[in-house]
Amino acid sequence: MIALLIGTLLVLLFLTVPIFAGLAISTLAVFMAYFPGQMMDMMLAQSMVKSCDSFALMAIPFFMLVGTLMSTSGLAQKLVKVAESVTGDSAGGLGTSAMIASMLFAAISGSGPATAAAIGGIMIPAMMKQGYGAEYSATLLASGSTIGPVIPPSIPMIMFAVTIGCSTTTLFMGGVIPGIMMGLGLIIYNKFYSKKHNYRGKPSSGGTMKAVREGLGALLMPVIVLGGIYTGIFTPTESAVVGVVYSLAVSTFIYKTLTWDGLKEAFVDAAITSATIMILFGGANTFGRILTLADIPNQISAAILSFTDSKVLIMLILNFILLIVGMFIDTNSGVILFAPIIVPILKALGYHEIFIGVMMVVNLCIGMLTPPMGPNLFITMKIAGVSLEQAMKQVVVQVIILYVVLAVMILIPDTVLILPKVFGMIPW
Repeated sequence: MIALLIGTLLVLLFLTVPIFAGLAISTLAVFMAYFPGQMMDMMLAQSMVKSCDSFALMAIPFFMLVGTLMSTSGLAQKLVKVAESVTGDSAGGLGTSAMIASMLFAAISGSGPATAAAIGGIMIPAMMKQGYGAEYSATLLASGSTIGPVIPPSIPMIMFAVTIGCSTTTLFMGGVIPGIMMGLGLIIYNKFYSKKHNYRGKPSSGGTMKAVREGLGALLMPVIVLGGIYTGIFTPTESAVVGVVYSLAVSTFIYKTLTWDGLKEAFVDAAITSATIMILFGGANTFGRILTLADIPNQISAAILSFTDSKVLIMLILNFILLIVGMFIDTNSGVILFAPIIVPILKALGYHEIFIGVMMVVNLCIGMLTPPMGPNLFITMKIAGVSLEQAMKQVVVQVIILYVVLAVMILIPDTVLILPKVFGMIPW
């Protein structure tokens, strides 16, 4: 059964079949081979639909809609102007403002590719106009957009929470410090690189306070969304709906920048992306159920734990696996497929499931920079008009920086757990 399941999936992926289709087809192949005459198509359809029947998953389309509304209505541009006003004409100022803007947008959209497209589309042309290298501009924005699914809200964290059955809010809280660490690591690198190549920002017009006043409506978005979640006023799913209503109100009645065409584009883009994610989740969840029925996660866990009892070695092995996985499949797929396998192993070694979830998301998000998958990198490459060869020469160092942050996080688990502990979400 497992040989057929995994073998079919690998063949389909090799043939460049989309992963959501590969998961569904490989699952159907198992049903047809081992459960003949039992209406396999109906079983598959019911399993996929049931796996998506979750209140927590309802947050995904709404967070995607918030991100697209911010982009089409010009609210993302307001965030960029605030970031630019803070950095001014200092060395690497535009690069730093790009990282700040990416972190602000990340606290709204929860998506790496959305951050790459929205902020990259604004900042990459501006950086190139100021004399920044095209390949550097592309890779820096691609690296910055990996923060999107780490700083809450986070679509992969929602996936992990639903798959494992843990608190989405606690996961969000755990991602705050690692996300900030990733941003600071890239900002420091940008400062040194920009000084070496004499990259400077542009003088701010009107000062920081003016930019903040003009962009206050956009700046309040993450405050309202995250503040509401962490204070318990509303759930992550409810916060996503609040974010949609707020972005519509602000862009329509305050800034008056949202057009009918922009509204249509936002809804269509969010619908397509959300549908893709939900189909993927349904297929991956059904695929995972077959693995569970065959007791594969427990067998893998027992095999690894019998091989060695070294926490360091096991963590290295699992992170290496995630590194390879992130190169070939998207973050959401990686979380759904590997969380049931990795969580039991690391929980047996004493790691908290919240730490495991954030660690997995950070590792797999770095995969958004590494071909052949690398969606963030390919988006920013297209915007900047650079080749993969040019981009790879630049992105290697940035990937290393992000893995250093991941290593620090693994060595000091409280970088993830300290905020949930302080706010009483998990015990000390």
